[in-house]
Amino acid sequence: MDKLTAAIQEVAEDYGYKRLAAAVGCPYQVLVNQCNPINDRPISLRKFWLMFSITKDMRLLVAFLDEIGAVAVAKGKRDENASLFDLVVNHQVAAGTVAQVIRQALDDGLITAEEARDIRNAIRAEIDCLTALESELMEMAEPRLAKA
Repeated sequence: MDKLTAAIQEVAEDYGYKRLAAAVGCPYQVLVNQCNPINDRPISLRKFWLMFSITKDMRLLVAFLDEIGAVAVAKGKRDENASLFDLVVNHQVAAGTVAQVIRQALDDGLITAEEARDIRNAIRAEIDCLTALESELMEMAEPRLAKA
């Protein structure tokens, strides 16, 4: 079973098929059938989006994006107490941390599952710094007039 189908099933089971069917506006048995991986009539994109909108379960979005080779990055939140310079420095520190964690992981020539998790966490922290920087820049940017 592919990751997307598995995520759809897990979310439907966790939320409750009957409750979810009522929320998306379809009969219970139809939803159960559409979530069945051997069914030849899988769930529609519209119903998938409704499921996500109702449940707000990120497993659906993560699995969907994984299927198309993409990832989602949460929008950065502005830090009212940080200057633009602070945010640039935070990014540079985070980038240095990524390099340091990778260097340490490669010391023995192998990357363990724990080291891979540490690298991933460092990368995500750097992404958070970048999105915070981007949010601040977008907030500071002067509005531009559209060219006629």
